[in-house]
Amino acid sequence: MTSLQQARLVLGIFVLTQFLDGVLTYWGVSRFGVELEFTSWLATLMTAVGPGTALLAAKGVACFCGFVLFATTSFRVLAIATGWCLGFAVVPWLVLAAAFA
Repeated sequence: MTSLQQARLVLGIFVLTQFLDGVLTYWGVSRFGVELEFTSWLATLMTAVGPGTALLAAKGVACFCGFVLFATTSFRVLAIATGWCLGFAVVPWLVLAAAFA
């Protein structure tokens, strides 16, 4: 697998991770309240415009940033951001969802 193929795979995983984080966050704040959101500016935005709109905007910006990292060949930074989002955003929501399933 070439470096560009690996980068494309990482970009795909990044976008998927953003999607999962958005869906799981929406589930979590809908079920438990916006107060559960750790990121204060996102919780404030959710309170102001609603969770769905806030998350669509935030995840849209995140995906745009991921595409910028890909386009500027910042593949390592993209890979780190992907791992960070997976570990600190998706996994905690999955643990919470499993606990309340």
